[in-house]
Amino acid sequence: MAVSADVARLATIAPEYARMMSGYQRRNFFLLVLDGATFSFAISLLSETTIIPAFVQALSHSAVLVGLVAATYAVGHYLPQVVGAHLVRGRARRKPLLLAIVIAERVGILAIAVTAQLIGAVDTGVVLAIFFIAFCGYAVTTGLIGPVYGDFVAKALTRNRGWFYGIVQLLGGLLGFSSALFAQSILKANAFPLGIQLCFWVCFGLSFFAILFVATLKEEPYPHVEPRPKLIATISEIPTILRADAGYRRYLLARAVLAFATLGVGFVAVDGLGTVLQPSDAALLAAVFILSQAVLGFILGLVGNYLGWKVVVIVGGCLTIVGMIGAVLADSVVAYLAVFVALGGANAVTMLVDSNMSIELAPTAQTSLYLGTTSTLLAPFFILGPLAAGAVAALMGYPAVFVAAGVLAFIGVLFALRVHEPRRVLAVDPVGLPGAMP
Repeated sequence: MAVSADVARLATIAPEYARMMSGYQRRNFFLLVLDGATFSFAISLLSETTIIPAFVQALSHSAVLVGLVAATYAVGHYLPQVVGAHLVRGRARRKPLLLAIVIAERVGILAIAVTAQLIGAVDTGVVLAIFFIAFCGYAVTTGLIGPVYGDFVAKALTRNRGWFYGIVQLLGGLLGFSSALFAQSILKANAFPLGIQLCFWVCFGLSFFAILFVATLKEEPYPHVEPRPKLIATISEIPTILRADAGYRRYLLARAVLAFATLGVGFVAVDGLGTVLQPSDAALLAAVFILSQAVLGFILGLVGNYLGWKVVVIVGGCLTIVGMIGAVLADSVVAYLAVFVALGGANAVTMLVDSNMSIELAPTAQTSLYLGTTSTLLAPFFILGPLAAGAVAALMGYPAVFVAAGVLAFIGVLFALRVHEPRRVLAVDPVGLPGAMP
């Protein structure tokens, strides 16, 4: 089995620490999978793409406020990533900070559930105002936790990390799908607002229970702790990293283009509904997308585990190309199902590679900073892409959007081919530079 580049560096820099953490591998692996599975089911009941927009729509009947849900979540999830990365620095242990953010995240979910209980008791405008404050708090915690969680996983799982991410993808997809059906049954059986309220409380209960899994993780103090600078100093390090680390810079360039290439994904079903798809087919396509993401995510997690994550990046770009070509040519429900199989796999790649490549490319002391930088710098491409696609579609139609997305994905694959596989790069200084196989 290939050894991850960061693990090879860790074994060189802190062999005793790596040995002790390796002793906790099985325990931490099991607990992290349980946490991921439980939380995946729970959080589907608080989905920012389905449940929450339906909640806001029922209260306000305002498209602007419904759109504000996605904007609030995107800003809250992406912007604090660098702050989360900063908070990890200077800490010998990651678990206390991880647990603190996990608890804060559950407090945000509790606040949303309590807010829903105010419906009918206070003015609707007040309910909406309180809800968006609570939802913003929850979204911010999802951003803060990313680099902290990734840094902990990097130190806790020194073997078979690809298996971990693959299993989490598979279970998360299957449980997310099951949770969506569970939510549908609750909402059908209970009129508004009771159905939504029940969904929120079940989400809180399960997510609160999952804290136990995080609390029982095992960790040793990391021996080489650098002082934490001020936040502005952490942020100012990012341009220096980009200038100095050519391998990381190449990776970000490829991922930025591939992220922008996702601009057409949200319009595929919309285009089909105007031709060969019926409204009821949208649910089928959504199910195929989720299941494809789960199954292909598991398979690609194993590919990354044994062959490296560069291969997975390239496969993701190729799946996007296939999906966009299919979107142009699809003329039947079966063809659209094939398109969404490809797009589900491409989305799984997005969820897999950014954390893993960042971990392997980063010097050991800067794992969290690389994780936060990757998320923050790629965010504008994910956010602005659909807006640009909407403008192009209004002028030239959906096929033009799909062609543009396919071309961008092709360019992204060409850039990805130039990315160095971290496991094959010889480290000159194992403490300060990305290293590779021992």
